[in-house]
Amino acid sequence: MSSTKDESTVNDEITPLQTQIPSESTVGISTVDVGDEMINQKWTSSLLMSVIIVVLSTSFVMGVNIGGPNLYNGFIVPWTRGHPFPCQKEGNTSQWIARKWWYCVYNDTTKNTNGYYYLPEILKKNLIGQRLKDSLHNVLFVIGGFIGAYSGQYWYRCLSRRNAIFASMPFQIVASIFMIITLYIYHGYEINDPDQETIDKAMKNKDVAIAFFYISRFLSGFSAGMCCVVSTSYLNEISPRALRGTVGSCHQLAIVIGILVGQIIGLPWILGRHNAWNWGMSWVGLLPLIGSILIWILPESPRWLIQEQKQNEASKTLRKLRQSNNIEAELVEIQEEESAASKENLEISKVLRLNEFRWPLITSLILNGIQQLSGINAVFFYSGDMFSVAGLREEKVFWGILATGVINLIATIVALKLIEILGRRPLIIWPLAGIIIVMIGLTILIVLNANNPEHKKEALAIVSIVFILIFIILFAIGLGPIPYVYSNEVFAVEARASGLSLAMFINWFCSFLVTLLFLPLQSAIEGYVFLVFSFFVALAFTLLFFKMPETKNKKLHEIQAFWK
Repeated sequence: MSSTKDESTVNDEITPLQTQIPSESTVGISTVDVGDEMINQKWTSSLLMSVIIVVLSTSFVMGVNIGGPNLYNGFIVPWTRGHPFPCQKEGNTSQWIARKWWYCVYNDTTKNTNGYYYLPEILKKNLIGQRLKDSLHNVLFVIGGFIGAYSGQYWYRCLSRRNAIFASMPFQIVASIFMIITLYIYHGYEINDPDQETIDKAMKNKDVAIAFFYISRFLSGFSAGMCCVVSTSYLNEISPRALRGTVGSCHQLAIVIGILVGQIIGLPWILGRHNAWNWGMSWVGLLPLIGSILIWILPESPRWLIQEQKQNEASKTLRKLRQSNNIEAELVEIQEEESAASKENLEISKVLRLNEFRWPLITSLILNGIQQLSGINAVFFYSGDMFSVAGLREEKVFWGILATGVINLIATIVALKLIEILGRRPLIIWPLAGIIIVMIGLTILIVLNANNPEHKKEALAIVSIVFILIFIILFAIGLGPIPYVYSNEVFAVEARASGLSLAMFINWFCSFLVTLLFLPLQSAIEGYVFLVFSFFVALAFTLLFFKMPETKNKKLHEIQAFWK
C-alpha cells in the first residue's frame, strides 16, 4: 500500500506521484472508462474486508431477525397469549415438536384440569382479531424498521458514514440482551398437567417478560431499518463504479444468508424448541458487538470526506480501498459530482417539491414498495403457516421452509453476476411479469387443494411449494437486491439522504402492512390472499415498464436524461 509520503499537495489539490502499483491479492477484475482514461476497477482485499465486516454486522443480522421468527412462531404465539407450558401448542407442526421433545399426549380427556395443558381453542368469530395480536411481535419489528429507516437521513447527515453504521449496532445488542431475559423470567416447563401453584409461579413475571420481548423486537427492527440506509450508502460510496451494483447487492446477499442461517438455527434439533427459542433469536447480537470493535479499522467513505472538504484524507482512503496509486480519474469524478451538487443536503419536503427529483423518487418508492407488497415477507415470516395451509404436515414443513432459504440464497448469488451483465431494468421488469403468473397459479392450487380429502393433499401441496420456490427465485434475482442499488444511483448527492430515507421508509411501511394484514387476510379469504399480491405486482410492472431507466455503469446525468 502506498505511503502518505508519496503525495504532495498544492492549495488542497492532490497530485499523487506515480509509483509502482503494489501487488495485492484481488478477486475479479473489470474496467470502466472515466473521461479518456481507462483505470482498473477491481475487488481488493481492503474493499472485500470492508464489505464483509459491514454486512455481517448489520445486513446479516437483519436477515436472521427475518428468517428466525418463522420457526419460533409456534412457541411465541402461545407464550404471548399467556400459555407458556410445553403442550400448549396449536398446529400440526408445533404439536409434533411437543410430542417428540416433551412427550405431550393430545386428546387425553383426563388432562387439562386447570386449562393449562392444552392451548384453548379460538372461536371463529375471534380468529381474525387474535391473528392480529399473534402477529404483533413481527409488526413491532417492522414498525421499528420504518422508524429506523426514516431516521437514517439524520444519522447520515450528523455522523460520518462509518460512524452512522456504528450507531446502528447498540440497538441490536440491547435487543439481544432483552430477548435472553424473556424466557428466563417467564416460562413453564412442566411436562405433566400443571397444578395451580405451578401455574401461578410460571405466570408471576408474564407481563414484564412480554414487554421485554416486544421491546426487543422493536429495537431489532430499528437497527435493521437504520442499516438499510447507512450500510447501503457506505457500500455504494466505497465501491468503484464498475462494481457498484455487485457491492451494493452484497447487502441483500447478506440478508439472504442471514435468513437461511436463522432458519437452520430455528430447527427443533438445534434451538427451535420450547425452552431454547429465546437463544435462537438473540445469539445474533454477538455480530454487532464484534462489529462495533472492527468497524474502526475500516476506511471512511471517500465521497463523504470530499463533501467535508477533507481532500487529502479522501485521497488516502481511496488509495487504501483501491490498493493503487492510480486513483486520480476516480477522485476527479467524485469531486466533479460533488461540486455540481448543492453544498447542503436537501430536506425531505424540498425533495418532494422539486420536479428534478420527481421520477427518481417515484420509481424508487415503487421499487421499494413492491419489494414488500409482492408478499416476500409473508413467505419468510409465515411460510410455516403457508405450507400447512398448502397441505404439508409435521416435520415436512421444516424442509419446505429450509428449501425457501436455500433457493433464495442460490438465486441471489446468481443475481450478483446478472446485475452487472444484464443491468437493473431487465431484472426488474421480466421477473415482475413472472411473479404475476406464479401468484395466480398458486391461488388456483391452494383453492383446489382445500377441497381435497386429507390423504390427497400432499401431491398438490408439493406443486404449491414449487410455485412458492419459483416466486422466490424471481424475487431474488431482481426485487431482492436492485431496489437498494437503484435508490443509491438515481439521486443527486444533495438529495440522496432524503431520497434514500423516503424509499426505505416506504419499504418498511409496506412490510408493516403485509406483516400486519397477512394472517387476518389469510384467515378471511384463505388462498385468495395471493391475488392481492398479484394485483400490486401488476400495477408496479406497468409503471416501471414505462418509467424505470437502466442505471448500469451510467453517470447521474445519463440516468436523468431518460426522464427528459
